[in-house]
Amino acid sequence: MAKSFSLPGLGILLLPETAPPALSGLALHTHLRLHLRHPDGRQTATIASLEEIAGPDTPETRTLLLTEPDAQPVLSGTEVWWAGEEEPADC
Repeated sequence: MAKSFSLPGLGILLLPETAPPALSGLALHTHLRLHLRHPDGRQTATIASLEEIAGPDTPETRTLLLTEPDAQPVLSGTEVWWAGEEEPADC
């Protein structure tokens, strides 16, 4: 993960270093169960929604939005792992 941004009222947006190909075939707003491996070695499990962003000079990019109420900012360099598990949309 390259950067994270807090979006008040929505969650924490995670921007990837490179576009993850595994996410390209999934529908937007799909909820995924993730494992985060922080630079200090700590590991946490969380839920994220698959989103897409674009800017005037940048192509559309798939991103992850941590949507749990207690989501905290994530440091650059954190590894984000998805084991293929989806969560119901009402989580």
